Amino acid sequence: MKKPEKLAKILLIVFIMVFSIVVLARKIPETKYVQNTIERLEKSQNTIMTFSGTSIATSLAISALPDDFASPLASTVSDLNTYFIFMFAVIFVEKLIVIEGIKIAFAWIIPIACLLYIAFMLSSKDVFKNFATKLLILGISVIVVIPFSTYFTETVCKDYLTYVDETIAEADAGAAKINEVMGAGSEDATIFDKLSDAFKTAIQSMSDLLTYFKNVIKKCVNSVAIMLVTTFAVPLVILMLFRWLLKELFALHIPTTSIKIQLPHRKEKKSEEKQELLSKED
Repeated sequence: MKKPEKLAKILLIVFIMVFSIVVLARKIPETKYVQNTIERLEKSQNTIMTFSGTSIATSLAISALPDDFASPLASTVSDLNTYFIFMFAVIFVEKLIVIEGIKIAFAWIIPIACLLYIAFMLSSKDVFKNFATKLLILGISVIVVIPFSTYFTETVCKDYLTYVDETIAEADAGAAKINEVMGAGSEDATIFDKLSDAFKTAIQSMSDLLTYFKNVIKKCVNSVAIMLVTTFAVPLVILMLFRWLLKELFALHIPTTSIKIQLPHRKEKKSEEKQELLSKED
């Protein structure tokens, strides 16, 4: 590479580095791109908190029923809180990456990658180029992956998230009705009559009521699985695909002119062989 061309590339990289630190690190976190991502993450966080509170209320309501079979169902519902804690922690980390990580990516990661690439151009050592490429992939991943994954979840998985909201509402309503019936005081009607009136369905025995809550718990388990996929699995898969795509793009190389140089060399060898044959014949 000629010196003027190398100098021009170095100046361009320096410009990108300064622009990233001075402009992008300040402006990008204030854009709708980032703010919408934060809103989507906060919405997911609120859903998890609501679901956790509903599961606790449902567990307490089921455990208050006068039957030994209610306790296992109540413990099953309460065990779901372990998954809620995990999902809440994942979303908290994602919010931290979006709020602080994007700033760090523009202010530090990308500029350091630029400096390493300049060092590669000056020294021609591949170790600087490799580190620069890895840092650039990391910086772009921080900027793109979580916003894209939240947008993907909101648009593509919309019906599944609606199912989660409906499950939360159903479980919350069931727990509220049981608490209302259990606290209604002593009357001539039996508890099953009260529950039948509350749930607007014929509940003639404890097994009917437990069957109702078994269906609610199944929906809760399905909803937890959906939330695990949307909050954890989808961002992880998108991160892996994005990193693979960037590695493939950075690994691409344009064929050099060495092939063109080799072709005349082969012709020269053939001409030399012909000259040797002619000299032998003579």
